[in-house]
Amino acid sequence: MAPHILSTTPVMDDGRTHKGVIKPPPLQENGHKDTKTQLALLFHESNLAKVIGVAETLLKNNDPPTIFPETVPQASPDKGVYRCRDAEFWTCGFFPGSLYCLLERVRKYPAASLPNLSSRSWDSQVKSTEDATGIHDHGVLISHLTDLCRRWSEPLHAMSFRKDTHDIGFIIQPALQRDWELFGNKRSLDSILTAAESLATRFDERVGAIRSWDRFSNAHHDINSMDDDFLVIIDSLCNLDLLFYAGSYLHSERLLSIASTHATTLLSTHLRPESGLKDDSCYSTYHVVNFSPSNEGKVRQKLTAQGYSDSSTWARGQAWAILGYAQTYSWTKKREFLDAAKGLAEYFIQRMESSPKIVEEEGRGRYVPLWDFDAPITHTGINGDQGPLRDVSAGLIAANGMLILYGQLAGIGELAAAKRYLDYALSIAKDTVELAYNRDKRRLRLYEQDGATKVESYQISNGDRFDAILEKSTANFNGNHADRAWDHGLVYADYYFLELGNRLLDMGLL
Repeated sequence: MAPHILSTTPVMDDGRTHKGVIKPPPLQENGHKDTKTQLALLFHESNLAKVIGVAETLLKNNDPPTIFPETVPQASPDKGVYRCRDAEFWTCGFFPGSLYCLLERVRKYPAASLPNLSSRSWDSQVKSTEDATGIHDHGVLISHLTDLCRRWSEPLHAMSFRKDTHDIGFIIQPALQRDWELFGNKRSLDSILTAAESLATRFDERVGAIRSWDRFSNAHHDINSMDDDFLVIIDSLCNLDLLFYAGSYLHSERLLSIASTHATTLLSTHLRPESGLKDDSCYSTYHVVNFSPSNEGKVRQKLTAQGYSDSSTWARGQAWAILGYAQTYSWTKKREFLDAAKGLAEYFIQRMESSPKIVEEEGRGRYVPLWDFDAPITHTGINGDQGPLRDVSAGLIAANGMLILYGQLAGIGELAAAKRYLDYALSIAKDTVELAYNRDKRRLRLYEQDGATKVESYQISNGDRFDAILEKSTANFNGNHADRAWDHGLVYADYYFLELGNRLLDMGLL
């Protein structure tokens, strides 16, 4: 049985919330205003309207959901419309997470969610007294959004028992952790704690790690032995946050130890020392390491599943490592994890800065990373255009990790390093908005139906429909993989875009 609940928002002894950041000093006034202007689209009403519209559309004949949004093609006959995956797929938690991310924002920061919220800022058909309109509208929106959050997150509770995946953190945390923290929903807390226990069953003491995949096959590999193979991917570092969160709540040294041991193991197996521009350590990453549990957990091979080659630096893998080690440090306060996160971030920055001029389009795009830093840069896109293949999701994941680094470094007085990571997190965000923000604009309006006030999303731009907030992500461009997708909108790119906005608001930076 879980301990007695004293608060609906668990807060650690040093003031950290679940995002693992210490609120740092604010930006200088001039920089604050300039950044707020440049990142205005991060908080545009269209983001909220678009996610609500997709949620309502996809619930038709899919309630409770059995399929979840994943990618939005930028070309092809179904251009602009979400392609969905079965609920078992690892990305299912991100769309409910986006809904909850927006709900959190609307509840905590209504001015940033819908500036000047009133019937005049909405396209409203509802008649109400002028002095009560703003409160009325805000309450209607929160109620509507809460209902969508609950309907989309309902299937996630049953998934907390899954022991066949290490991605249970990605599946559970984005939505259910916010449900617990915003509303004190004990059922969501129980699902979080159950999911952590499920993840812990995949830990093997001989390897000192949590098994990521049970098998992996492509044109060159067929790894399928549960006795002789033990696949661990760099992405796994981000699922440790689930163990730290549950372990901290339950005061479980076992869960905390499993998470810390896994992170320690990957320091020596997945990180590659690289030459830095200064004396600081830099690290690139392997995507996949195959261990041998039957041979004292020794490494059998190192490879990639989604990057360009086994020895290349897949940008999203590097980003997962930045975020994962930043989160791990925020829980453990062990310096080796902070140094790993910094070294990974430095290499990510170095590779963006040193990319050829072709990555810049009319002075923008340098900080929207290539999909793999070592892959050939020019390719023919799905729509026939020539240009660098990017992964917006990688940049935003890295930016979230850098923002956590900023908060943690500021908290221990390393202010120069803190500012460096804040500057690059904001540069990634600004470049992403400039280069990849889709111009299909939506708005929200209120209307009356059957005596009730309802919310509707509608298009205000003249362009084609595009269900995602952002373009230019690459889920998988590995040449040996049968399931490739590139140049598209991506559900977790949007999630980390919204998460970044919430982090900036929580830290008082905007």
